[in-house]
Amino acid sequence: MTLSSKDYLYKILTIAVLVFGIVSIIIVQFWTPTLFGADGYLHIRMAEFIKAHGLKYDFHWARYSTFARNFADKDLLYHILLIPFVKFSSNIFFGAKLSAIFFSAVFLIFFFIILRRYSIRPLAPLFLLALLISDRFFLLFCWPRQMILVIALTIAGIHFLIEEKYWPVFIITFTYCLTHVSGPYMLLYAILTELTRFLNSRRFNFKSLWVVGLGIVIAYLVHPNFPHNILVFYLNSIMVPIYSLKWGLELGAEFFPISTRDYLLGYPFLILAIVFILLIAVFLRPKATLRTQVFLLHSSVFFIFSFLSQRYIAHGYPLILLSLASYARDYSQENGGQAEILNLKPLLYPGLVSLCILGLLFGISTYKNLRQSALVHRAYDSHYEAVGEFFKQNIPKKELIFHANWSDSQYFIGLDPDNDYFVTFDPIYMVSYDRQLYNLYRDVSFGRTKDPYNILKDTFKVNYGYAGKNFFGGLIEQVRRDSRFKILGEDSLGVVFRLE
Repeated sequence: MTLSSKDYLYKILTIAVLVFGIVSIIIVQFWTPTLFGADGYLHIRMAEFIKAHGLKYDFHWARYSTFARNFADKDLLYHILLIPFVKFSSNIFFGAKLSAIFFSAVFLIFFFIILRRYSIRPLAPLFLLALLISDRFFLLFCWPRQMILVIALTIAGIHFLIEEKYWPVFIITFTYCLTHVSGPYMLLYAILTELTRFLNSRRFNFKSLWVVGLGIVIAYLVHPNFPHNILVFYLNSIMVPIYSLKWGLELGAEFFPISTRDYLLGYPFLILAIVFILLIAVFLRPKATLRTQVFLLHSSVFFIFSFLSQRYIAHGYPLILLSLASYARDYSQENGGQAEILNLKPLLYPGLVSLCILGLLFGISTYKNLRQSALVHRAYDSHYEAVGEFFKQNIPKKELIFHANWSDSQYFIGLDPDNDYFVTFDPIYMVSYDRQLYNLYRDVSFGRTKDPYNILKDTFKVNYGYAGKNFFGGLIEQVRRDSRFKILGEDSLGVVFRLE
């Protein structure tokens, strides 16, 4: 059997897009010698903790959090998967960069395999390219975090729920729950899928819910930190989203919405995908298959919540692309699979040219934004690496170190694990530990107390501290004016001080 010229073109285009994506991930990753963001420093260090201490160990590094008493590794399987990058790298942070490249490349290949199943075959590489032309989503490829795996597990879970393949659903649910604290959300995906099936064919498959529920229960029971992992799920996956809807707790930037400009430029093909879905529905009117309806429902939920928290956009973006791909395939199949000759020829070439021009413009914008992001991470993360090294050289081991920003500890635990800090990963863990203590901690950090020295010395029992200049100028001024503090080190971004 010989391949036609169209088959050759398709294969060449597919390989070109995959190679372009993987090479781009490698190049962007090494635009900065540091890691992208704070969390990677802690994740790779926690992989080393498992390598050194086993699956069950005391997490004393977050002294004023529930982790100090009831630690559960909320990203256990991800940290286990990072161990080879710790073991075979002389520098664990270089290993973290390699891990980000590896998992991102795996995700690209996985997403393309899914696209081939749900898309018109020649269009699959174009949808893959649309995924890459998004600086906001591309940053997920750069961060040594578990989120790219979580999105892959979400897509795979929804796919097998549609197919009613129970063993894969069970395995994915089990794996998801051990990979990230949001694993029980698989039950919501199962409910949404079965509601769609019921509306489509008046059949609700309860077995899917039982299989997902069984996967969740077994994963939680075999977790080495059971039953503390139940508390971590409650705090991180229930309380944090609730707090993100109202004021009352400092959260990471990903839990808050972004501006309309950043939304449109960061995910340029998201709105275009929605527009195309509406155009297909209004003018072409194909009957949407179950798979299309399921992906549309899930992506709609993520899209709605994206206006409240930007993290939902990243989860929903691949699902919206899959929704459009599947809907276009529905139209093609209704017309004998020959989409290119169905009275669309007058629009086909102008449409492709327009998409190419838009892709080029958005690609240039993505390149510039990623360049800027790499420069920002290089500046900030180099600063934190210097502070971590300063801690190692100038602060005795086993000290408890104050850090004005709760997220500073992600850097410092990774960079200087010989000392302890206040709270890490999320302030909800300190709120759960002691709400009044957390409120006092924030008052000191923002310079809202009259005598921070006595509070730090007597209440928090610290001798050393760090404060960044971006948000904590009030505290830094108090430190400068008070002779009981001594500034040990300072640069343009932060101050390290000692309590005399």
